Amino acid sequence: MSEIAPAGDVEDVFTDTCVLFAYAVEGEADARKLFEDTTFDKVASERIKREFVSVADRHQDIHRELLEFAATDDLNEYEPTDLHQKNDVRYVIDLYSDLTDMDDVEVVRRLNELINRLEKARDELFETDGALTILALDGVDAQLVSLLRGVVENEDDIRVLCDAAAWSRNGGSGTFLTEDTEDLLGNDEDAGNAVEGGETDECGDGLPDSFADFLGSENKSVPERINDQIVSRYDTDSALQILSIEDFLTIEAK
Repeated sequence: MSEIAPAGDVEDVFTDTCVLFAYAVEGEADARKLFEDTTFDKVASERIKREFVSVADRHQDIHRELLEFAATDDLNEYEPTDLHQKNDVRYVIDLYSDLTDMDDVEVVRRLNELINRLEKARDELFETDGALTILALDGVDAQLVSLLRGVVENEDDIRVLCDAAAWSRNGGSGTFLTEDTEDLLGNDEDAGNAVEGGETDECGDGLPDSFADFLGSENKSVPERINDQIVSRYDTDSALQILSIEDFLTIEAK
């Protein structure tokens, strides 16, 4: 696969749902810098907007349920119900862990703060003069979905990648920002023993080219394997530069 161009000199960036939460709800420093201190057009699809609203609604249910227990000093009696999403379970565990380190007054204040933030976030992101440009994209490419299933397990992430690829094919910069280290960014171990230039120790012993290519693909990073599928479906101009907010800002600062 041809090398993906670096992220410099972009005019727009495609933002994943977790990036929107990092900015509008969690107020993370890098996310605030991206939205408030840069002139890039921040783009998302209607699918991402729906996902944000759906997750926000589920989180609000969690906040209000916790608030009922906290208001009567019964936080220790809280048992989550109707958590069908893996990310919701993780969210409850992290939030509950934070709350148990606070006194009763701080817990109530924190939960009310989260409820208010989520209410304001919708307006800030999606209203007419909001922080985002929302794209209306037609359907989803079933063939690309099938290809990406060999790399990414989460079906929602696959469809978001399809939206990002469609945006890239239709004039977008191709820079896709996400904080999803589990499914989209991967980690250093995902690249296996890959070395500079894309060669690996396993592929240097005179193996047949087709088998060496197979081993090489196993040692690529998650973004590289995602792009292999996008390029095989379309072309190199459709490939995505998949970056965390921090990495993107670092590149742009150079």
